[in-house]
Amino acid sequence: MAGKLSLIKILIALTLILLCSTAVSAQQSRQQVAILLSDSEQAYLKPVSAFSNEIGMEVQVYNLQGDLRRDPRLMDKLLASRPSLIFALGAKAAYAAKLWTHQHQEIPVIFAMVLNWQKYNFLKGQDNMSGIASEVAPGIQFLNLSMFVPTARRIGIIYSPEHSREIVVLAREAAALLKLELREHPISSPAEFKAAYRQLASQVDGFWLLNDPFTYTVENMDWMQARCIKDRLVCIGQGSNLAEIGMMLSVLPDIDNIGTQAASMARNILRGQLPKDVGVMESLGTRILLNQRTAARIGISLSAQALGMATEVME
Repeated sequence: MAGKLSLIKILIALTLILLCSTAVSAQQSRQQVAILLSDSEQAYLKPVSAFSNEIGMEVQVYNLQGDLRRDPRLMDKLLASRPSLIFALGAKAAYAAKLWTHQHQEIPVIFAMVLNWQKYNFLKGQDNMSGIASEVAPGIQFLNLSMFVPTARRIGIIYSPEHSREIVVLAREAAALLKLELREHPISSPAEFKAAYRQLASQVDGFWLLNDPFTYTVENMDWMQARCIKDRLVCIGQGSNLAEIGMMLSVLPDIDNIGTQAASMARNILRGQLPKDVGVMESLGTRILLNQRTAARIGISLSAQALGMATEVME
């Protein structure tokens, strides 16, 4: 009789273990990743598609539609789904993800496609945040400039300390390694941009344009592309439209790789890597857009090898 009772106990224990295992397995199968979009920009489509295909988990997309106040219940909807991770695209989505997970830092966040991410202090006081930088590192940009125009040794930078102090510090370090000379001019409003350009133009061989809200305005860029040609100066920036409107060189991240890179980061984090240890990674891959017509107008002769380095040549 005692032997039968022991056997029954063992069978019950095994059944309970099996039920618990099945419950855990079911719970894991229901795990999902939340993708949070700032708005409905076309540029987000490829990263979302690549991430969704690579992550190997259920994906739920949430959209702020350009305004955190548009759907007051969106935060509750997202958190109620208990996502294993949030992939936030755009500055508003990254800010919302930081805000919404401040009391839920067990939910990791990866942000991407945020220009000048340093100014938002996403990592401050938040151990669950990591990301992919949307700017190509200054050293890579300067290196590309040197390959296309080896004679450009003095580089002008117009920036606002309020928005671009950190990136300028990195630029100084990169310039020192490449033996380039930076000529800096800080400004405190977009209206000061043209005067700053005029002050630097005679002292430099070219300008490096930042994604800074005080410099990167439609009026300033339209004006500058004409002045760079008139003054025969090389201008390099990160916006794809810069080469299109007439500046010589744009060096920018390849957004086609962002979704795949984020999925790889997400898998590592979900396996136990801490987001604070991941930090903000450089984007994998760059696109180089070259305006050959502008190069000719400012007196730059480009070899076939140089043209071959460009992702896209505009004639």
